[in-house]
This record gives sequence, C-alpha cells and structure tokens, in this order.
Amino acid sequence: MAPLIPSAELRLSYPLYAVDFDPQDDTRLVVGGGGGASRTGVGNKISVLDTSNPESLEIVSELELSRDEDSVNTIAVGARQKDSILVYAGINSGEADVKKGKNEHFRVFSAPTKAKAGAIRELSRTSLFKTEDKETYQRVLRISNPTEGSKQVGAAATGTSQDPQIALFDLPTWKDSKAAAPAARGVLEVAKEATDMDILQTSQDSYQLVYCDDYEIHTFNIGGDKPSDEPSNVWTQPHDEATGAPRPTFRSIRYLTSTFVLAVANLPKAGGVVIQGFRLPSSQDNSKESQAGKARLAVSVKLPKTVKRATGMAVRNLSPLTSTEKSQRDTQFVIAVTGQDSSITLYTLSHQALGHLSLITNLHIITTLKEVHPSAISGLAFSCPPSPLPSSEKSSPIKTPSLKLASIGSMGNTLVVHTLPLKKLPADGPNRPDRHVVALESHGPSRSDFYLFCALVVLFIGFLAQGVLEINGLAPPRIGATHWTPTSWQASHVRVGYVPGGGGIVQHVLPTEGILAEYLSEVSQGDHKVVLNADENTEEIKVQSGKEGTVWEKLSAEQKKAWKGRLKSAGHWGEEMGEAVFKGVLFGEIGGIIGGIVREL
Repeated sequence: MAPLIPSAELRLSYPLYAVDFDPQDDTRLVVGGGGGASRTGVGNKISVLDTSNPESLEIVSELELSRDEDSVNTIAVGARQKDSILVYAGINSGEADVKKGKNEHFRVFSAPTKAKAGAIRELSRTSLFKTEDKETYQRVLRISNPTEGSKQVGAAATGTSQDPQIALFDLPTWKDSKAAAPAARGVLEVAKEATDMDILQTSQDSYQLVYCDDYEIHTFNIGGDKPSDEPSNVWTQPHDEATGAPRPTFRSIRYLTSTFVLAVANLPKAGGVVIQGFRLPSSQDNSKESQAGKARLAVSVKLPKTVKRATGMAVRNLSPLTSTEKSQRDTQFVIAVTGQDSSITLYTLSHQALGHLSLITNLHIITTLKEVHPSAISGLAFSCPPSPLPSSEKSSPIKTPSLKLASIGSMGNTLVVHTLPLKKLPADGPNRPDRHVVALESHGPSRSDFYLFCALVVLFIGFLAQGVLEINGLAPPRIGATHWTPTSWQASHVRVGYVPGGGGIVQHVLPTEGILAEYLSEVSQGDHKVVLNADENTEEIKVQSGKEGTVWEKLSAEQKKAWKGRLKSAGHWGEEMGEAVFKGVLFGEIGGIIGGIVREL
C-alpha cells in the first residue's frame, strides 16, 4: 500500500513547460508556458501561485505575454524582497526579430507574491548566446542558491542548436534591479549540447558548473583562485568496443554537495532507469581516479521495472548549508524522478560526515506515484526546506514540517503539488543538531528476486538429494531417478528400481545379479520385515515389506528347490554358499513359483 501523500491539483488555461519554487518561501510557486507564436488562440503566460493549502492551489497573479513570441521554456526564481521576487525566464523573441539575428531569449521579471500587491512586470531582456543559428532556444536554465553577501551566478544552455553553448552570467540583485539585465561572464563552446546541468557556490566568490551530455559528465570552475580554462571531463559511460553495445544515456544531473553529484541515466532499448551518485575528483583524494581527474561511482540503484525511461529529476537537501565556509554535515536528500508513464518515483539518500570523510549511502525508495498527470510530465521542482530546527532549549515549531513537490503536465495544462510530511530526527552525538528527515518509510532494493533464487537453489538441492537416495535404494521413486540416470550410477540392488505395491506396501525389484546376504544387509534398516516375491511372468524377484512367511527349515523340499533355482539363476545364490545364508530367513509358500522370503530385522 502506497504511503499517504496529500496532493492538490489545478488546471490552467495554457500548456505548462517550466516550474520553480520561491527559494525562501515554500508557499510560493511560479509556472510558465503557453502556445508559442502559433495562431491557436492559446496564450503565453507566467503565473504565481499560493501552495499553502495542501488540498488546493490559488493563483496570486498572472502576466499575459506576447503571442508573437515563443512560449516560456525555462524558469528560475531568484532573490526576494518583501512581497516580490525576481523571476528569470527563457523566452525566444518573435520570428521577425529572430530572422534579423536578434533573439533576446533571457528575460527578467518582478513578480508579487501576494494578491493585490501589484502586477508581474518585465524588467529586462537580453541575448546571451553567441550563435547565428535561428533554431536555437534556451533549453536549460540553472542559478546558484541565494547566499547572503554573495552574488548569484547562472548558466543557460542552448537547445536544437548547431553551435552548442553554455552561457555564464551574474544575476542582478534588488539593489541594482533597475539595471536588471544579467552581467555576462562568457560563453562555453561545448562539443555536444548539455542534456542537463547545475551550478553550486563553493566559496565566497567561487562557483562550479556541472553538466552532462548523453554519455559524459563535465565540470567547470567559475571565479575564485582556480578558474577553469575549459570544461573537465570527469566521467564517461563505459563503452564495450568489442560488442559495440549501446550505453546508458544521461537525462538529468544535480549537485548534492561540492563532493557529490547525482545523475539519472536511461538504459538502452527502454531497459529501465538508474540513479547514479558520483564522488567528484578532489585534490585531497589520493586515489588513482582522482589523480586522473575522474569521478568515482559512489552509489547506484535501478528504478522499478514499470519505469522504462526517465524524463527529469529534482533533488532537495533537507539540511542545507547556511554558509559556504561550513562543510556539509549529516543530512538527508529527497529525490524525485519522473518517468515516461507520467509517474514520479521518490527516494531518500543519506549523507554522512565522518571528520574529513563524507559518504552517501542508503539510496532507498519511498514509493512511486502513478499517473500523476494525464500526459507526459514536463517539469518538476521541490520547495525550499523548512527552517533549521531550534535548539533543545527552545520549544518545537507548532506547524508540522513538510516538503512540497510541484509537477506540471504540458498537454493537460495541469499542475499538481504533493506535500511530503517530515519529522524531527534527534541528534546522535555532541555538536550535532537535530534535523529534519522524511516521515515516510523508505526501503532498500527488493529482495524478492534473491529469495526466489534461494528457493530455487533449495528446490534443486532437494531434487538432487531425492535422486541420490532413489538410485541408492534409500527412498521411494517419487521423481523416477532410476529412469533418467545412467545404470552405472545406480546401486546394484536398485538398477531395476522401485515398484509400488498395494495397500501402502513398497517393494523393490531384486537385482539381476548379486549376493542375497549383501542385499538384505543393505536394505535392512530399523525394525521392519523385507519380503521377496517371484514373478513367474517376468522372472523378476521383488522385495516388499510387511508379509509373513515360513523359516527355511520348514519349507517343503519342492519349495526349497524352486527358490534355490530362482535365486541361483538370478545370481543371488550358489551351491558353494550352502544353505547357511538362509538361516533366520522366513519363506512364504510357493505356488506357481510365487512366494516370498521374509527376514526378521
């Protein structure tokens, strides 16, 4: 049974392509999209919504954009001041301007976060890419988290361009919002277009960009004492040159910390989806991989079999750093992956700090939310995490902490916000603060396949043991081992095999050669009787239990002669053995050469 996760849904008047939360207020969400420059009558819009109610969504403000221009393709929410936020969007200019080589695709807006607090208004529009390809648009947009006293740095990547690029820029602050255009830092010429990317502030004036294309992960240092001259390839999906088999392709990537990144990759031929966590190379790491400037795979898990292909990913740190001068301590990350079937699969991941060593472990699934939207999911975003927990001396917050997850569907114009409950995790040592974790139970990969394998192994061993017992005459023929094993494997006294007797009696066919005394000693186990019957039709000598008979000495001369002849011809008795071997043996009457030998055991 799936865990209970409250959700609220709203259908807007236009297709949705971009979504992001206010990074300082989990009740404010910004979405954008539209019908583009077509004449379908569907407008292009940006909307600000109130998500404070877990069961309903409310539009706070909207801006109708030009229908001569493209729809909103990307959105990122930046700095906040009082009742307004800065919103950055990717919107291609109109066809006429693009044909003239003018595409002001990067837009900056000021949006009110409260109803009746003003209208959304455009502050600036800029062209960041250095390409003449008229099909280029701003496909990916990422900005660093706001940090007090530091600039925010952003990156925008091209889509469908013959000249793949990533533009880097500084974002405006509220103090200079009148000059709201971004300050360009330059353009990276990349070999292949970035499938996805992320940006992280690593110190007061240093940042790092990570991006992936189909098969590779690259990093690029921005600012600081050691800026990069060109992107560094830190990981390449392994390629089997001998077979030429297709490789997994990266779909999305996010920073966890300055040490780890998390990526989602689609397996070839719709074979499923894997989440992979990588440890980035570090100057303090003396491993061969780090010395070669390569990342190392730290954790990996495959999504449920129903998810054949991933379309996106969102990640949220529940205990983020408040200063770049600090190192990440123990925390939990929440991960959401969207699938081709309009599903969202939720995971948790633990980060552990042990002195200078850090680890990521326990990449465990919470649940898969199925058919969240009526069509493909076009965007995904987590809200900001709740405020840090107060010290033990202070009272706990009255409001139940939670984390919101917003997803949008383009074809259905749908917006869905799920609310994930959180709980307090007490500190597990000195100088370790209490922190938030997901209140829903997560679990590791299913062991059902392992248990099935173990069951099959046990079944095989049992089958093999039964066969061994059967060919050695120590068990009834339940699987008929004597019929499908070589005769040379079988004990001499069971080469013909078991024959079921009437009334629950089990009988053996006596071998065609051997010594009667040895046979009787082999089958004599426990306190029971063994009986030999002679079949006049087949001339087989059979053994069964539970019959009465007569001792050898009391048999008639004719009966003795008949049994001696039969046992002699079968190779079980010879004249040189004498009649001593029959001592203590009970013989039944022989009629038509049918009788029995019963020995008291």
